Amino acid sequence: MSHLGNKLKAKLEKYAMRKNRVNNQIKASNPDNRIVVTRSNMYIKAEIVDKNWNILACVSDKWLNGKTKSERAFAAWEALAKIISEKKLTKVVFDRNGYLYHGRVKALAEGIRKWGVNL
Repeated sequence: MSHLGNKLKAKLEKYAMRKNRVNNQIKASNPDNRIVVTRSNMYIKAEIVDKNWNILACVSDKWLNGKTKSERAFAAWEALAKIISEKKLTKVVFDRNGYLYHGRVKALAEGIRKWGVNL
């Protein structure tokens, strides 16, 4: 990372620290299932994985309708919440993967809580 500017270096270090802190907290609770969020500039994707990292379900907002990215993220979580209720998972851990809990990531979590799934 020596070729990166100081501002970008600091940003990446903060992200890495957040990611490690979140992962350590999740590993300490030893969950059966977790929802892993992956975010890009345009889309957001969520996967439900079990202890052995087998993917149980995957949802992306790429083909969903909505005016803003947050609205599309909320719709994606409604789709994922339906899948969770079909699989009868009541307790799922939310892994925000080092992203800050606001905007699209927050909309995803609110969409799942709306369906009665404990995060």
